Amino acid sequence: MIKQEPDKKIIEETIRLFNNKKLEKSLKLSQKLLKEYPNSLLINNLTGVIQTELKNYSLAKDLFTKVIKLNSKFADGFYNLANINSKLNDQDEAIKNYKKVIDVDKNYFKAYNNLGNIYRNKGWNRKALENYIITLIINPNYKRAYYNLGGVLQHYTLEEKNKYINKFLLHLLNESKIVRPNAIAANVINALYLNTDLKDYLELVNNKLFLTNFDKIVDGLSNNLLLNQFMKVCPIPSYYIESNFKKIRKELLNQINSLNFNKLFTKFATSLSIQCFLNEYVYFVSEKEEQSLEKLKNTIETKYKNNQEINDLEILCLSCYAPLNSFTWANNIANKKSLSQVYNLQIKNFQIEKNLSKKIQSISKIENKISVKVRNQYEENPYPRWTNLGLSINEREIKDVINDISLNIDLKKINFSSNPDILIAGCGTGQHVITTASKYKRANIYALDLSMNSLSYAKRKAEEIGFKNIKFIQGDLLDLKRLNKKFDIIESVGVLHHMDNPEKGWKVLKENLKNHGLMLIGLYSEKARKNIADIRMHIIKSKIETHKKSIINFRNEILSNEKSYWNNIKYSPDFYSLSGVRDLLFHVKEHRYTIPKLNKIMKKLNLKFVGFEDKFVVEKFKNIFNNPNDLYELKKWESFENKNQRIFAGMYQFWCQQIN
Repeated sequence: MIKQEPDKKIIEETIRLFNNKKLEKSLKLSQKLLKEYPNSLLINNLTGVIQTELKNYSLAKDLFTKVIKLNSKFADGFYNLANINSKLNDQDEAIKNYKKVIDVDKNYFKAYNNLGNIYRNKGWNRKALENYIITLIINPNYKRAYYNLGGVLQHYTLEEKNKYINKFLLHLLNESKIVRPNAIAANVINALYLNTDLKDYLELVNNKLFLTNFDKIVDGLSNNLLLNQFMKVCPIPSYYIESNFKKIRKELLNQINSLNFNKLFTKFATSLSIQCFLNEYVYFVSEKEEQSLEKLKNTIETKYKNNQEINDLEILCLSCYAPLNSFTWANNIANKKSLSQVYNLQIKNFQIEKNLSKKIQSISKIENKISVKVRNQYEENPYPRWTNLGLSINEREIKDVINDISLNIDLKKINFSSNPDILIAGCGTGQHVITTASKYKRANIYALDLSMNSLSYAKRKAEEIGFKNIKFIQGDLLDLKRLNKKFDIIESVGVLHHMDNPEKGWKVLKENLKNHGLMLIGLYSEKARKNIADIRMHIIKSKIETHKKSIINFRNEILSNEKSYWNNIKYSPDFYSLSGVRDLLFHVKEHRYTIPKLNKIMKKLNLKFVGFEDKFVVEKFKNIFNNPNDLYELKKWESFENKNQRIFAGMYQFWCQQIN
């Protein structure tokens, strides 16, 4: 009988070479074995895998086709063939072969995950979601599926009960690097209503028997794991939930002032304290409530002066109204384990940031009048206050990252450094810069911002997550030349439109870009922000001052007026934090743009438009304009925006290239 398979040792040697990235050597050995064992299932499959890694997709396809002919029950063969179909952009054939994998092996979780990816790329988000959930039911530890689930939940709305989704949402909110909680907040809220008893308890808050049921309500909310974790990671963008939390907070204050220190309040009071800190105490407080709050403050102060024990609930309740770092006595709770969560968040982090600020380099004395005002705004209200991020699952070479964006550039003509220098101009509290740092292999990241408080927050978060390749710098981008450095990539999103002269700032960025370098720019759309422009005009005409109390009062007017012309502002996540409202409606300076105006500026600066960043927006565009070159025609994009005026609500985010 002719031997079909080679010795185990030679197969292991081929695999070892492959795993050590010695692809040519492993290919040479596998091809030699193929001549001797042409019908070896393992060697045909292994050679196909090596050819795949070498991007010889047609050769790999032939090998995997042979593999499944040799054994029609070999799941790996169908899986590898499906992967090649996908790489060759034959998605229908890929779907067919992934389904064959599942026919052979119902628990082949990677096949479900990859099916989900194809459905998601086709815009079939419900089917994608179903496949990611099946993937995680089979393998709850498969990290890629959580990333994919987080991605699809940003563009699909949950509308029916699902007995599995809450567990996976809880995992997403517990993890610090998979997804921004505010990006999936709408679906977390839907899942809470659909799959938990949250709605029942909130209805009790609005019932005339609210006070009678208060203990029951707080206990019920305390046991809702998804709700409590949600409260600890981002401001909850729901005015209905907010209105109920305000009532609960007010009654909790009354209970504490009446010396009712019921221990069952502790868990929910901790979550509510964290939620209020994250939204920067944006909830409206009535005059009567202010008086009750003053009573609690005085009680705690008196107890502190007289060396009396302060009850945990007194501190937790107070921290639902004001940050603990604003009270001189607060450091005394440092060793109280029961208050460690609020202590770390509201006191310890503040102290860490204060120390970090001393280590941040400053390149200029900020002198431009508008720059000074913008700096002061973000010193008072660093924006945004955040906990978790959606980071790349692994770092990649700069050309591989850029290639995935589908830009109108010739990567062969760009001489990127092996250790690319990347500037984030206007890094704020670090969400953008840390996300960028997670993408690029061996990159030197420079993060510039006007606000030292924002930079300190960003530096603390970067160190928490473990990024050591980010250099934080305070300064005005108008003084960027003082860094004496040219960059491979410059990213400036949500920054230029807050400058006195955005075009001048854009020109400075261009002057600090390497030849053929790339810029990612984010600017407000005139059409998408029409309603916000109207509100801003009302604020200016009404002479509403830009300080905490007036911002909260104005916001409360909008929330209280059900027939408000500006009702849709309630659906903006930024409306649910103080710094968010200030940035959204009360910013000291705002410019807005149209696509023709952007085109004119880029021509003037000798910059070439090479594509939009947002994949969701790009896919919407491609549904109407299906010629690949249409993606780079700004006149087509202008037409598209005219028919979809809110499509750039998150601002224009686009890439341009230095061409001179």
